[in-house]
Amino acid sequence: MVKVYNSIKDEHGNLIAGVTKLFIISTQSDHTIGKFISGIACVPEGNGTMFIVDEWIINQVDKVQFKDGALSVKDGEELIPPVKTEKELQREALLKQIAELDSQPSE
Repeated sequence: MVKVYNSIKDEHGNLIAGVTKLFIISTQSDHTIGKFISGIACVPEGNGTMFIVDEWIINQVDKVQFKDGALSVKDGEELIPPVKTEKELQREALLKQIAELDSQPSE
């Protein structure tokens, strides 16, 4: 299954890092995604379907299908998420701690 987000922004109106828009313009008869545009600032023109997905999905969109209104991984394919470095993991942990501190009431 492909993770789809409800919004590209968090509850404070800030862009969520690592997510982007995927606008599907057309598909093939086997549900393969044909034409699409992507990016946080993409402005679709015409008919299509918009999803908010992890940025790394875009490079592997050939492994994804659009069927019955949902995104899923094609049979026999596997999405490979990027491996995070130790520095990236530490940064995420620190940002999470900062967000938790910011959400606490002032004393």
